[in-house]
Amino acid sequence: MIAVTLCSSGGNPLMGLSTPAVAATPTEVWTAPGQSWAFFSDDGTLAVAAGNTAAGGRLEIRQAGTGAVVRVLTSPVKFNAVALSAENQTFAVTVNDTSSGLVVRTIRLYRVSDGALLRAIPTSAARDLDSLHFAPDGRTVAAMDARSYEKGGQVHVHRTSDGARVKVLTVPATTAAARFSPDGRLLAANDRAVVGGRFVAGVRVFRTDTWATALTLTDGDQLIRWTPDSTGIWTKRILPGVPTGVRLVSAPTGAVQRALDLDLYDGVSDVTDNGAMVLTNRIIAPRRSLTFTSTLTGADVATFEFGHDVFPGDISPDGTLFTYARTTAPSAFDVHVARTPRP
Repeated sequence: MIAVTLCSSGGNPLMGLSTPAVAATPTEVWTAPGQSWAFFSDDGTLAVAAGNTAAGGRLEIRQAGTGAVVRVLTSPVKFNAVALSAENQTFAVTVNDTSSGLVVRTIRLYRVSDGALLRAIPTSAARDLDSLHFAPDGRTVAAMDARSYEKGGQVHVHRTSDGARVKVLTVPATTAAARFSPDGRLLAANDRAVVGGRFVAGVRVFRTDTWATALTLTDGDQLIRWTPDSTGIWTKRILPGVPTGVRLVSAPTGAVQRALDLDLYDGVSDVTDNGAMVLTNRIIAPRRSLTFTSTLTGADVATFEFGHDVFPGDISPDGTLFTYARTTAPSAFDVHVARTPRP
């Protein structure tokens, strides 16, 4: 049973307890064996699945509805992050290039139609680039490294046409996440601030015309995603000893439009485009369930139980499909695409 609190900026919190509908497993559509994570294209027609083994990285672009393979990329070096441009013409990966004898965190751009390497963009990143995202117009790409051992915590923005560095933004978060707004006017990234003498997670939003800070959240928020109209950001609020919270925050005013409290140690993967449901999981063992919860009522729509650890992924733009990775062996996974339950 999950205890939830629902509130909005215009009223008092509503308390509720809900018992979710339980199903053995979701209704599966297709599977990508050996892959570790997957996400949908902006238009929902494609899904990108990726994973790493001792042999290196493998990326598969598939038809979202059928799983038919469109393009495969393999590499002797592992992929740290992947991204697909809004028009589905270019995909990108981040790798640690050691060909020079030094570790250079590099963004590689490829053409979807034939898999040809278009450009390798070396960055000044001091840590692995674990988050990657194209601007909506495809002219720039942003990659973020997390803060670790006093290095990293930056967003590296580069031009895709020639690889030139546009901007390096300092956001010393220990979890990398960088996302352009759908209209391209803003860039959100995980941040970190000192509050009461301790580090607290946050989100910072930059204007892409001047790179000035437009909004700062410093109360445990971490980035989930933008709303399709670019007016809001869904965040997960994580503080020690406090139940995980999901919030919809207006950008750039910072006003909280919707808030949902989950259980302690709940993780949050994605929110549907219409903002109706959130996909959650447990971040402590046993991690063998996935839950869809209504952000409007706080009721659990469905909980799926598994015999092995599972990790939630992305929800398709139309809300009909979602991805998750299921453990098959130590450090081995399969990606699954399944049907989303109706609220």
